[in-house]
Amino acid sequence: MKALSSVLLIFVIAVLSFSAFQSGCATTSPGRTFEQRTLGLYLSGTELYEKGSYIQALYLLRQAVDFNPKFAEAYYVLGLTYIKTKDFEEAIKMLNKAKELKPITEKPGYDEAEIHFNLGLAYLGKEDYNTASEHFIEATTLRENYAEAHYNLASVSEKLANPQDAEKHLRNAIKADPKMDKAYVALGVLFKNQGMIDSAQVQFENAIEIDKENKAAYNELGKIFYEQKKYEQAARYFRRAIQIDANYVDAHLNLGFVFIATNALEQARSAFENVVSIDSTLPEGYVNVAQTYFMLGDTSAALRSYQKALKLDPHRKLVNFQIGQIFDQRGKVNDAIAAYRREIAVNPDHAPSHYNLAVLLHQSQQIEEALVEYQKYLELTPQDDARAAKVRAVLRQLGKLN
Repeated sequence: MKALSSVLLIFVIAVLSFSAFQSGCATTSPGRTFEQRTLGLYLSGTELYEKGSYIQALYLLRQAVDFNPKFAEAYYVLGLTYIKTKDFEEAIKMLNKAKELKPITEKPGYDEAEIHFNLGLAYLGKEDYNTASEHFIEATTLRENYAEAHYNLASVSEKLANPQDAEKHLRNAIKADPKMDKAYVALGVLFKNQGMIDSAQVQFENAIEIDKENKAAYNELGKIFYEQKKYEQAARYFRRAIQIDANYVDAHLNLGFVFIATNALEQARSAFENVVSIDSTLPEGYVNVAQTYFMLGDTSAALRSYQKALKLDPHRKLVNFQIGQIFDQRGKVNDAIAAYRREIAVNPDHAPSHYNLAVLLHQSQQIEEALVEYQKYLELTPQDDARAAKVRAVLRQLGKLN
């Protein structure tokens, strides 16, 4: 999409060419015509869109199309704004309206390829991947070297689990724009997911060569070295990503995992605390803070963080299991039983929760309920598992082995 700011001056200059805005029009205030006011609403709305003030932009742009229902340019920017506010249905309506109407100016700042591209984004937001793909393909048909459209076609292909097509589209994006560093990063991630680590590394390094400030490329390189257990190198890349963007949550998380792997638990706790200070709505941050406190032996702090994670995501798996372990360690059997039951409610195939619950129920002389949990544990566990053998022995002792 062309930058809209470059369009505003063109629009002002071209206002006299409006077929719909002829002389002799009504005025809304002394010295200002109805059409001038409509134009002003559009220009102000577009400026607000570019500043990221989307709600205010919508208000002004809707007025513009109310005043002139044939104002194609205003419908187009409305479509872009609705994409930003994730109202994809309205975005599709507005973009289709812009597509149907003839632009008022000779140089409206967009073409049919860009309308199809943004329709593709809207359908991508709706997770209608096939329709999104159709629009992105149409955009590349109308403009062969439309790098962003090729890039988003790759995203659609990944959503549809078609890595070969994704690679093809990413290569097309790079061919159309050899400086598109995010395409190199995406290609690297694609190779990494296929186990082609050396090829992935090359792509991440290509991205950095294009843009020394590409934080995602540094972060992905850090992941490669982390998985290779080259923790010092991994930490160096994660720190570089954080240097570029101090609020880069993923890099803080990954740096925390490096510290966990190297048993630098206080540093790990600090890294994960950075995550929750940057984004207090992210359950992942609290879970990792809690796990680090648990490893440090501070179960009270761990419990507080686990409970914060559950407030944000009540259905998050394994959190109630960890809470159950803490209560179990403290001898709070009823609380531990309740926690394991909550875990099983959201994670019914988690064998350790069934086992721990069975043991506590058995100890509490709730034999019939314990038997159910022992049996469920055996159903979820391989026959040759050592603990499973012990459970079968317990069931034989109770005369309840099926």
